[in-house]
Amino acid sequence: MLVLRNAGVVSRRFQRFRTNQRPGPHLFFALASHHNNCSIIEIKMSNFSLKILLSLKIDEDVKQYIESMKGNLTVDIEKEIKEYFDNVKQNLTDTISEDMKSFRNSLQEVQQFIANQRDNLNEQDKCGGVLQDCGDLKGTGCTSDMYELNPNGTAPFRGYCKIDDYSWTVIQRREDGYTNFYRGWEDYKNGFGDRKGDFWLGNEHIYKLTSRGSYQLRITLEDWNGDTRYATYNTFSLGNEASGYKLTIGEYSGTAGDSMKYNNGKVFNTKDRDGRYKCAQRNVGAWWYGNCTYSNLNGEYLRGKTSVDKHPERGVEWYHWKGSSYSLKKSEMMIRKQ
Repeated sequence: MLVLRNAGVVSRRFQRFRTNQRPGPHLFFALASHHNNCSIIEIKMSNFSLKILLSLKIDEDVKQYIESMKGNLTVDIEKEIKEYFDNVKQNLTDTISEDMKSFRNSLQEVQQFIANQRDNLNEQDKCGGVLQDCGDLKGTGCTSDMYELNPNGTAPFRGYCKIDDYSWTVIQRREDGYTNFYRGWEDYKNGFGDRKGDFWLGNEHIYKLTSRGSYQLRITLEDWNGDTRYATYNTFSLGNEASGYKLTIGEYSGTAGDSMKYNNGKVFNTKDRDGRYKCAQRNVGAWWYGNCTYSNLNGEYLRGKTSVDKHPERGVEWYHWKGSSYSLKKSEMMIRKQ
């Protein structure tokens, strides 16, 4: 007896015997019955019955069919699995590739940002560090602006550096008249005003700067018609406060005329520390007066010709260009180390 589980498939050879052959006297096949979805085959030979349990012995055709189905199934499954993992791999590769590309771009941006910041820091170190004077900026490519000055290791202070063919430290400027220059000793000692507008740097600062070596003074002037002149002095320095910030000046050249020769060797006068002739009060300013002066660039800011009812030298005066009764529109004094 052969029990075929899941015996929905019947051998073509069994089918042939069952349908085309007549049973002989010695051999016949009979399909007996079905029990619990199993086919039972009885084999009777020579007047006696022999029941054989065919365990796991399947007809060759059935076996080949099953093997072929198994092979096809295995191939299909392997193919699908391979295609699935290939797709997963490709998707992962594409995603990783895009992520890496995005990461590289971001990294390049960060690197560029760091490089720019490094350049900015280097520029700040070059143009924004503490300077001995504005001459330290020569050839650096820095622009005219406010900088920290620290001559001879003294307490640093802010100063305006003007950059052209040279690097100048500006010590005085008059251009709009908004700042009052008729002040006392302490103001002129420490400085006042807007460093980018009208201001005086401060006698103490000028003294510390010019005590470092040989300095040149350049003065530029402008009248109310827009005409300009200049005066250059190759010798310029101030003494300390105990000397009254005594002026040393000489070696003139320029187009404005030498209106400061008279002031050489004079001490600085203010309205509260005035000299014998009270020139600071008479000229409404502060300067290196003697028996007064031919220049008065810290005088009262007027507009052109001074009125005849007051002292004629009280304005922003440069005698050897416009005379004593004319107040200039602009003046700028700046120094550089030679």
